[in-house]
Amino acid sequence: MVLEKTVEAVSLREKTLEVARRHKASWIELGQYLYAIYKDKLYRGWDYLNFETYCTKELRIRQTTAVKLLKSYYFLEKEEPEVLKAAQPENDDPKPVPSYESVNVLRIAKNNKKLTAGEFQNIRQAVFQSEKEPKEVRAQVRKLLSEKEEEQDPREVRRGRRNSAIKRLITILSTTKKELESDDLLPTYLLKQIHDLVVKLEDQLE
Repeated sequence: MVLEKTVEAVSLREKTLEVARRHKASWIELGQYLYAIYKDKLYRGWDYLNFETYCTKELRIRQTTAVKLLKSYYFLEKEEPEVLKAAQPENDDPKPVPSYESVNVLRIAKNNKKLTAGEFQNIRQAVFQSEKEPKEVRAQVRKLLSEKEEEQDPREVRRGRRNSAIKRLITILSTTKKELESDDLLPTYLLKQIHDLVVKLEDQLE
């Protein structure tokens, strides 16, 4: 399900604001709009410096919620198109879609290399067939990962956590630096300091 490219940005902006007010009943529609706005950076034409500010100021949606909505929608579009197709309101019997929080847990589990294909399928079943609550799905994933950690050397577990935390920080710094640099929001010497910090952090990876 892809937005028609002929939809004007102004119309999209108005529709997104309207759907945001009722997103609990229609998170799929809101996720679709948010993804289109984020992908094409339409918020910049509406005088917002970044996507997060647009969501919090105009839509009154927290940054974390907005990111979950658009990522959960994109996950369904990419990995579970049949679920989206079955949920279309024009169907004679549209199928309900799990909450975006449950889909987001499934999305994260899909990218977790520690989980086997069989374990992921069990989580998928819990989301789409058993229709478990998000907290139940999260508990299921935590239990699986906890059991795997108990089988590992504690030193390896600590090293893995350390590397993951450093990589997340590197990603955040690199992404922020690019945005600040492209919009000329910081002096060159500060951008260089961010770059130098990223290099030092990369050296810490084991």
